[in-house]
Amino acid sequence: MLTAVVWGVVAASSFVVGGAVALWRPPRAVWVAIGAGFGAGALLSAVAYELIDEAGAQAGRHAVVALGLLGGAAATTAVMVGPGGLRRAWGAVREEPPVIHHRFATLLLSVAAEVVVIVGAFHLHHGVSGAVVVAVFLCGVPEAVVATALLVDHGRSGAQVMQTWVALAAYGGAIAAGSHLLISSGGPNLAATVLAFAGGVVLAGITSHLVPTAVRTLGPLSAFPVVAGFALSVGLVGVA
Repeated sequence: MLTAVVWGVVAASSFVVGGAVALWRPPRAVWVAIGAGFGAGALLSAVAYELIDEAGAQAGRHAVVALGLLGGAAATTAVMVGPGGLRRAWGAVREEPPVIHHRFATLLLSVAAEVVVIVGAFHLHHGVSGAVVVAVFLCGVPEAVVATALLVDHGRSGAQVMQTWVALAAYGGAIAAGSHLLISSGGPNLAATVLAFAGGVVLAGITSHLVPTAVRTLGPLSAFPVVAGFALSVGLVGVA
């Protein structure tokens, strides 16, 4: 369990790194967009090749994985739109392109899911997958840069921002411990459901936050960092 907890903290510490970078010298929007696209591609590949396929093999039923993915996406959407906000969000989609605002609850859900993905890869491969850790880290840094700017705009001091990200790293370790116990103590179907649910949360976060962050600044050119991140993760999967 200790190994899983350590890697959970390491993954969530990407927000500490991103927060420090944003406070020291805020990067230009184009670099944040490139980082978001690159991280999105890397995490897409890691979830697809390192988690979902093998979770289906563990369960022996692809329907379990499919339902878990849809459940994770539904939970993420519910957090993003807020209570009673689904009808309002659907109306906005019909009138104008949707804008997903950053919410801390969404961030907590995404970090938890990413840590579960790492723990799941740890169990499936009997060791930490470098592809998954790198992908999660690459996603966390640009997310932290964007979130840090928002926190500063809302009056948070630099010290308060860094305390938030350190607490988030500790939260990642706690989630890793809990998911380790859940996955290791349950049967194959339970493990596959948990992993697929986490995968659904991660995929929903990628498509609703990371990719739009890249597209808003880079437009069609956002395809290049996304594909580059995907290719890097594929390469790491082959090496792992």
